[in-house]
Amino acid sequence: MATIKISRAKSCSAAIDYAKGHDKLRESDKSWLIQNGVPIDTVDALDSRSVATSGVLVDPDYAKSQMKQTRELFQNTGNTEAMRVIQSFSHEDLDPTNPADWQRCNDLGNELAQRIAPNHQVAIYTHIDGTGHMLHNHIIINMPNLETGKKYNHNNDWQRVVKFNDEILRERGLSVIDRDQAPAERRTMAERQLDAKNEYVWKDDLRGQIDNIMSDSSVSSYQDLSAHLSKSGIIIHDRGKSFSYEFLDANKKQRRARGKTLGADYEKETILNELELRQEPSDPDISHLRKYSREAETSYLSSQQRSNRHGQDRQIATSDNHETERDNQKAANTGQRVDSLRISINGLAEAIRRYYRRIIERLKLARLKEQQRAQQRKPARRPRRGLGR
Repeated sequence: MATIKISRAKSCSAAIDYAKGHDKLRESDKSWLIQNGVPIDTVDALDSRSVATSGVLVDPDYAKSQMKQTRELFQNTGNTEAMRVIQSFSHEDLDPTNPADWQRCNDLGNELAQRIAPNHQVAIYTHIDGTGHMLHNHIIINMPNLETGKKYNHNNDWQRVVKFNDEILRERGLSVIDRDQAPAERRTMAERQLDAKNEYVWKDDLRGQIDNIMSDSSVSSYQDLSAHLSKSGIIIHDRGKSFSYEFLDANKKQRRARGKTLGADYEKETILNELELRQEPSDPDISHLRKYSREAETSYLSSQQRSNRHGQDRQIATSDNHETERDNQKAANTGQRVDSLRISINGLAEAIRRYYRRIIERLKLARLKEQQRAQQRKPARRPRRGLGR
């Protein structure tokens, strides 16, 4: 069976650095592998925390720079640069002492990445460290969609990712968690006893009211949540790293509970992540690319007109050429940024090529129209005497 955890990464580079874990594999982990029968030569070859890597539309060894260039290309800004999915496997399914299972684990993570984030750059890093030495993947998803430029955005993302994860496990003959039997919240022994007697449990009442409000997809910010809770008689308190909730129970008794005591679904990070996922992303601003192209095109047309008018004016022509070179250099720099993204993976390269083909077509059309307008104008005046001599 495999468990799934999802979180947002403010810094994509930091998330990748941790996942790659260069020179970060501890000696205690190496000793554990040797003690459990992994060949010494295999263990000696390990230095990074990641024992297997792969990428979707990105080279995992250069994922930091390539993902950064993509975000800059689409001007994809915000508090979140990447999504992070941790896919962890039990020893019954994958054996951390079997190097063949290291790659098998990474392959499963790669397949999950392609299903949950098509048209996104994703890097997958497989670890064997941690409590219990369970094989697990760190799946880092770059926010921009390469086709649309929009940010990765899904409501109820945990349920969606778990669905795809369970589908893959069944297809591979691996065990799947019976989530219907898994506890959805943290319940004390006293709560269980009251529930068994069909007596009122105030925390269940509180959880139910919060669940009803969170089920409303129009609630997409902390302010929305606070306002809806307040209408239901619940006051939410932001305690820095956690939330707490205060309300009058059915017996008119004042009650207060921290999100941690209610369960993971009621903790601050989980709530805020869910609310942020509901927010509609704005279309990417790619006007800066068009601006460079327009500047280069305008400069070219202007220099052509000046050359026709002042064929003998070498000084002006030279100045214009310098100006054109500078403008063309801007366009070239933009092209270089795109060229650097054209990695060997066909999907990313094709997405970039399609975009720039559209720009080139527009430039050609603009040039043709300008030439037609120029032909309709009056003949250029004769060059002025004394210039350029």
